[in-house]
Amino acid sequence: MNRSLDIRRPSAKRLPLFVVASLFLLLAFASLLSSQIRLNTDLVVVPVSVRDSKGEFVTGLSKDDFTVLEDGQAQTIANFDSDPQPMSAAIVIDDGVSGNALHRVSPMLFAITAGFTPADEMAVFRYDHVVEKLSNFSVDPKTLEKSFKVISTISESRQGEPEELIKGGPGWLRSIFSVFEFGNKSDGMNHVLHDAIFEATNALKDRPTERRKIILIVSDGHVTRGNMHALKQNTDLLLQNNIQVFGVSTDYARFGSFGALSDYADATGGDVHDGGTDKTLEHAFNQITEQARNQYVLGYVSKNTKTSPGAFRTITVRTRETNYKVTHRKGYVRSTPQ
Repeated sequence: MNRSLDIRRPSAKRLPLFVVASLFLLLAFASLLSSQIRLNTDLVVVPVSVRDSKGEFVTGLSKDDFTVLEDGQAQTIANFDSDPQPMSAAIVIDDGVSGNALHRVSPMLFAITAGFTPADEMAVFRYDHVVEKLSNFSVDPKTLEKSFKVISTISESRQGEPEELIKGGPGWLRSIFSVFEFGNKSDGMNHVLHDAIFEATNALKDRPTERRKIILIVSDGHVTRGNMHALKQNTDLLLQNNIQVFGVSTDYARFGSFGALSDYADATGGDVHDGGTDKTLEHAFNQITEQARNQYVLGYVSKNTKTSPGAFRTITVRTRETNYKVTHRKGYVRSTPQ
């Protein structure tokens, strides 16, 4: 009986080794499969707007009309969508702009709702030296209108300034007057624009992924002391969450730039519109909602193995028609190894 037991003991010892080896192989296969799944679903999403030589939006393009480059290397467009999608929009109002500008902007805010559909949801923020959330995301226009009335009340308490020396005119002349601080002037309070963008981004990042996410900011683009957040930090967060920034500037451009508004729009593939008059304000609101809703959305899995994790990867999108102006995000930061 003892001999029989001795014969069985070696088999009993070998069995766990076989099980361990099998588990090791299964884990290795699962790890490889998981890696492949992660890589194949690591899609880079690029919303694109296309305008012709007259500034009109171009529709009806197909995937074959586009070329995408990452750090100069051609990419294969795996996903393509040109269908309008519902939007989640964070509307940010800078009520620290000049009294004249705020008096002009306040009654025009109600025109913003005209560009949105019943399927779109919006939240409203205001800021000067602090950021305040006026409403949560809602599809009810009346909720937004209540928020806009808060801005109207602030506007009524502000005094206007002397009339501007110039209105309209050539862009170069307006730039010169703006540089020397003629025309619109703020009241000297702190402008925490970066903090406002950060709060709006945090509110948007958890909205459903099937929605196009935008920040529509009405501001003079000025940034002063007191910001807890910075442009670089916000830009990274915006790009990680596929959020675009569209601006309406109440101040003149300075040699083609609207300050921080241009910085955010250029990085995320948004745009900045002139809001220096009642007419341009209303046009800007209509243009932004049309542009955001009717973008082409390109998606690709990066073939770029040369750029290390944490480095910025530059994106370039071209169309067959070389006269078209293509607006898109400038790149992204890959945080995980490929």
